[in-house]
Amino acid sequence: MPGHARKTRLKRSGSWIRGSDPGSGTVLGIMLMTLVGLGLVLAALLGNLMICRTRARTGADVSALAAASALDEGQAQPCNLASRVARLNRGVLTDCQVDGGDVRVSVGVDTGVPMMPRLVQSARAGPEPCG
Repeated sequence: MPGHARKTRLKRSGSWIRGSDPGSGTVLGIMLMTLVGLGLVLAALLGNLMICRTRARTGADVSALAAASALDEGQAQPCNLASRVARLNRGVLTDCQVDGGDVRVSVGVDTGVPMMPRLVQSARAGPEPCG
């Protein structure tokens, strides 16, 4: 009979474990779905930042080229043209410096992300040095 009592005890302890955690699969499922959701949000934020960085870089490049071209044609205010071109590329001209025949510009693009509200990229354009 001692072997029989042992079986009963194990059976009872097993039923206690099975009976004590109803709904734990639901909690694990909710945690898994939360992690998947956070991963998707993070991927969307990073994708948005990459798009904004590319837009700022393109805006800076085109603005610098436009300003350098205007400077080469003798316009007195090439930074005004750079600002207009930056706006057309959904950016904001944050800095424009004319140094001889070179133009350096910085263009910022709003990201919509609270911790990183604006990405700024810079570009330089001007005549190729000879020699």
